[in-house]
This record gives sequence, structure tokens and C-alpha cells, in this order.
Amino acid sequence: MMRLLLILLPVMFISPLYADDVTDPYDRFRGENDRDRFDFDDSLVAPWKEQKGAIPAVSLQALKKLTIDHGPIDASLYLDEDSVRVNKKDRVVRYWIAIKSGKRISSLNYEGLRCSTGEYRSYAYASPQNSTQITPLKNSRWKPVRTDRSRDYHRELAKNYLCSSGVPRTLDGIRASLGGSYQLHSPYSQILDYNE
Repeated sequence: MMRLLLILLPVMFISPLYADDVTDPYDRFRGENDRDRFDFDDSLVAPWKEQKGAIPAVSLQALKKLTIDHGPIDASLYLDEDSVRVNKKDRVVRYWIAIKSGKRISSLNYEGLRCSTGEYRSYAYASPQNSTQITPLKNSRWKPVRTDRSRDYHRELAKNYLCSSGVPRTLDGIRASLGGSYQLHSPYSQILDYNE
């Protein structure tokens, strides 16, 4: 009994020494100068701002067929490979997308996709009969990419072709995914680097 008391006595006196700050369990490991080191000031980060740019022409010769399982019924989706742009400032991927019913184009839309937030926006549309006739949309807004089993093709477009883990792929990475190939040995080599 005496031996047990001698073992428990030092434990009772040592534990209060480390009970200073119960909110931060690692506080005891930090020095005097490290206490405020992990505070982050959100006001120092500039808010995201969308970049404006010219709408490129549609190239019907550069249309690449996409493998989309949940797209419009009885229609095929095509991406204009020449129109794909990855803006390094706002990190939005912009592109022309064509929807075909049979061999006839039924819709041409110029869109943007934000990989980081899972949103898309339509900027303009072109006449299927005359692709040089482009009409900009004035009051379009960012919409969430639907993750349920709807017929919204944007989720598969982002996941399979334009984005990787919330980051836009590089142009080479997008072209490789449109061609059906992807570097398995280095999957992150085709993701847009934040330092670029």
C-alpha cells in the first residue's frame, strides 16, 4: 500500500503543471515568441475577383467528343479544344461546348468553370446555324455544379477533363484528358501549379 502511495504521489503533483491552457493542448510545447505565430489574418488576403476577357471564336473543326454519362438524353457533348483557356489569376477554365443531336449541333455555349468552388457560369451562346454570330449574356451568374444524379454534365466535365481535386488542370493536362490519356505515374503533373 505504501509503495502504491509513493507511485501516485508524484503523479498528482506533476499533472497540474501542464494544465495551464486547456484550450490548446500544444501550448506547453511552444516558446514565449511562438504563442501568436499561428494566428491568420483574413484581411490580408485579397478577395477573389473574376477576370474579364474577350470571348473567342468557335472552332467547329476543333470539337472533341466527350464521354459524359449523365448529359442530355439522346445528345452528345463536344468541347472546342482551341477555345479552352485557363486563367491563372482567377483560376477559371473557359471553353466553348457544343451539344449535338445526331449529326446536327443544337446548342453552342461559352462557359466558365471554377474548380475550387464547383461552380459554372455561361458567358455567351452562338447560333448553331452560324457559329460566328455570338451573343454575350449580360446577367448570368455563377451556379453550383449539381452533384446528384441529374442530367447536368458539368460535374463529369470538371472531374474527367478540366479539374483535379479542386484545382484546374494545365492546358496540356486538359488536352491529354480530351485525348483519353493521363499520366498514371505522376497524376499531379497535369494540375495547374499555384506558382505558375
